[in-house]
Formats: sequence, C-alpha cells, structure tokens
Amino acid sequence: MRQEVDPDPLWVAELSGRSPAVAARAIAEAAADRRLFSALDREHRREGRASYVEIDAPLELHALVRLTRPRHLVEVGVSSGVSSAYLLAALRRNGVGTLHSVDLPQAARRRPYARGGSSWSIPPGRASGWAIPRALRSRWDLRLGDKAGIVPLLADELPRVDLVVYDVPHDDDNVFDEFTALDRRMPRGAVAIVDHGPSGTLCAALRRWARRRGSRPVRRAGLGLYGMRARSAKATEPGRSRRAGARAA
Repeated sequence: MRQEVDPDPLWVAELSGRSPAVAARAIAEAAADRRLFSALDREHRREGRASYVEIDAPLELHALVRLTRPRHLVEVGVSSGVSSAYLLAALRRNGVGTLHSVDLPQAARRRPYARGGSSWSIPPGRASGWAIPRALRSRWDLRLGDKAGIVPLLADELPRVDLVVYDVPHDDDNVFDEFTALDRRMPRGAVAIVDHGPSGTLCAALRRWARRRGSRPVRRAGLGLYGMRARSAKATEPGRSRRAGARAA
C-alpha cells in the first residue's frame, strides 16, 4: 500500500462546511494514525497485495467523518476495507455513529498478485473487509448482496443517512434509483462521495441527483472522486436548483 501524500483540505472544507484550516487539522489527525496504516499494509502484504483498488483519499474520508459527526453512514463497495477502516476509525474517535456497508464480493480463484499488482477481488479464505482491524468492527454493519436490493432496504430501516460513500462500478439507471431511495433519509447537509476512477467524470445520473438536492459537485484534486453536499432539505425539481460553480467538474 502507498500512504496518501497529497490530501485536499479545500475539498474537505467545502463538503464539511468548515474552514480550510480546520479541514487541514482534521486531515493531519488522520495522517498521524500510523498504526492504522501499518495494520492495513501488513494485512495486504500478507496476501501478496502490494497495492489494492480503493478510494485514494482515506485521510479525507476520516476527516469528513470527524468534522460532520454522522450518525449513520452508508458505504457501497468494501473490497479489502481500507476506506471502511478509516471511516470506522473516525467513528471510534467521535464516539458515535454506525457504518452500514454493502458489498457483493468477488472471490479470487487463486493468488495472481503475489508479485505485485492491484485488484479488488477477495483473497482465498478471506471475506469482505478482510483487512479491517478487529478493534474497529464494533460500529460496523456489513450487508452482503446486490446493492440494488440492499440499498433500498437500508433506506427503509435507517432513521437518517448523513454520509454516503459509493465506490462501485455502476450504470446511470441503477445509481439514480439507489440515491433516490436514500434521498428521503438524507437531511440538509448530508454528504455523498462517489468514485469514478482516476480520471473519470461524474456520471449524468449523479449530476441529476445533485441538482435535485441543490448540490454543487466538487471534484477532489487529482482524482475522479466527487463530493456532493445536500443544500436543500428535500429533493427539488432539477430546473429549480442552481447551476454548478467554478469547481464543479
């Protein structure tokens, strides 16, 4: 694994509604947790995974949880659990909140990455989130199965959804339906994070969802990672929301 070396405090500041200085301090707190990075790195190397396909901004995720203090987080896509671990570590520091993760694991048939490389497949004998330290799992609710069925169930069960981290391949129809299902549980100020790969642009469906919530999609510097903070208390018609600002992709 590689440590994150160039985090984006302006991205965190805009999504959290806090100042850049406060965001930078929250990121520094996450970076100081070297024991967490070492534990994750050790587990990945034990499985012959020198690198792994995950969101490349774990420090920002940790910082956002610390600054927004969510009660309920929904994460779609777990894999080894790097992002999950940083979210859970921040929840533990907050002393409140639960991470509800959804994953449809892809099992590896053998160990093809013993000489390096990256993958999101689950090593033989392991399960979703296999790298997450056990000490962090008390606030973790893992649901295995198809996101199309589980995300609406979470929307029915949870009283609110304060943060969504969406890190799986998707098509426009499915992702819009899933975000619409969560919509009624997301209050004003709720944040959605979506990964579209190293150089991807935000898909049309999530641009449409952002307009419904009066949100301006903000791209994390250097990545195809977008954040959207709900500005309206409930979904509005697309034509009534404001246009994306200068930092929108």
